[in-house]
Amino acid sequence: MYLRKSTDSEDRQVQSIEDQKNELKHLIRQLDLNVVGTYQENMSAKNPGRPEFNKMLAAIKKGKAQGIACWKINRLTRNPVDGGEIQWLLQSGVLKSIQTIGREYKTDDNVIVMSVEQGMANQYIIELGRDVRRGLHSKADKGWRPGLASIGYLNDHKGTKGEKELRVDEEKFPLVRKMWDLMLTGNYTVKQISDIVNEKWGLRTTYHSKQNKLSLSHIYRIFTNPFYYGEFEYAGKVYQGKHKPMITPEEFDHVQKILGRKGKPRSKYKRLPFNGVIRCRKCDCFITADEKTKFIKSENKTRSYIYHKCSKSKPGVRCEQRPLSSTELQRQINETLDTITIPQEYLEIALKYLNEENAIESTNRDVLLKNQQKALDECRKKIENLLEVYISSENFDKELISEEEFKEKKSILVKEKLRIQAELENTDKEADKWMELTEKTFKFATYAKHHFAIGDYEQKTAILQALGSDFILNDGKISFSLAEPYEFIAKNLEKIKLETGTIEPSEFASEKAKTAHLEAVSAVLSGIRESNSRLDLGKVIYCHYINPA
Repeated sequence: MYLRKSTDSEDRQVQSIEDQKNELKHLIRQLDLNVVGTYQENMSAKNPGRPEFNKMLAAIKKGKAQGIACWKINRLTRNPVDGGEIQWLLQSGVLKSIQTIGREYKTDDNVIVMSVEQGMANQYIIELGRDVRRGLHSKADKGWRPGLASIGYLNDHKGTKGEKELRVDEEKFPLVRKMWDLMLTGNYTVKQISDIVNEKWGLRTTYHSKQNKLSLSHIYRIFTNPFYYGEFEYAGKVYQGKHKPMITPEEFDHVQKILGRKGKPRSKYKRLPFNGVIRCRKCDCFITADEKTKFIKSENKTRSYIYHKCSKSKPGVRCEQRPLSSTELQRQINETLDTITIPQEYLEIALKYLNEENAIESTNRDVLLKNQQKALDECRKKIENLLEVYISSENFDKELISEEEFKEKKSILVKEKLRIQAELENTDKEADKWMELTEKTFKFATYAKHHFAIGDYEQKTAILQALGSDFILNDGKISFSLAEPYEFIAKNLEKIKLETGTIEPSEFASEKAKTAHLEAVSAVLSGIRESNSRLDLGKVIYCHYINPA
């Protein structure tokens, strides 16, 4: 007796193994057959090489049985190789009978009947494969990646076939996003993130109902997968997905740079702040941190001191850069944080103003969306009119418009349509992004100094990186370029101090002071709007360190 249930879609409507077994047992009792062995497997028959099937044929060739009982002939074979062997065993008399529900195949039967049935089973597999491939390509064209969802997302098993969406996994999506946040700081290796994810967060993948830890290779695949910023590749072609992106393309590019960055391995036991961030003015090598211990006789204690010094990693270069204590370096960074730190009440004023601005923008955005939709409709109409002219009877000889002209004009219109569609889709997205990044930037400016004071080395390093770029140490002084948003904040806070003598909103002495604050907020918002593409790192730092929830 041979029983088979395929794992492929070809057999979703075929009776289960138990149903096959029950019907065959009933048939075997009716025909008074002697069953000497039962072979059962769950795999497709579209390719040769089924283990249990091959064991059964070997037993038959050794004379242990002369017949096969199966539910239908397509349970035995759906490919010409296995089909030919079965047919030859039957024709040569090694196999006397194949008994199915409804009919028996014997040695002296007309071989054409069995050949036709086997051919139909094989053709079914060919057509099924073609239909499946066509359906998967159609699904990809609609913006939904075929296959198993990446971690952080879920396959929708309830949707229409060929159009099933990828949904956000509400439990795992935030954790995978935090993995990206850690990587974006540049302060964690993939191995360190692996330890955090598996041991502290308990994030697991589900495979065949088993919960598995994330391997290093899996985490590398996550950090190099364009799917997470909205694109995916299928059958050699890149598609724009409709799923909710987890990161921005800029964040993805930044992580690729981090993954490709070369350098000395980080310390296995203890890492110190600001390594690999600051460069030496004298020789352009990186500044490293070094920890020294010293016994203080007067206190009868051993104390640790951290110094930042030039790594002198370039051969043949003498560098006279003096070491700088970590206490002094952090004091200088704090001075810069002072220039951007805004009071809590000032933050509330800024966010209130931001919401008022957004309310005005919402009205303008509706008008813009309406105009963009109108332009899109007009472009589509032009494409339809062009097609009507091209296929009209008056253009039978292609005198009105040739095939080359038609293709050229259509190509121009299609590009224009895609451009307008992209603008239409981005109008709302960009507005939301600007709002989110601006709010995060103001909150970062309010709380960064506090978290710099109490944070560990990763937090301190990440907050410094968020502040700006081009960090240089020269003769005991650190200098760097403030990121544009924070530069706007620093300039306008200074303006408020000059005009009012204070930046504390609770100490407003006049309408002039109120006006100065609102004008400063307006200037900062305008500046941030112009440079919002540079705010992503600030957002990352805020989300991960200041407001993990």
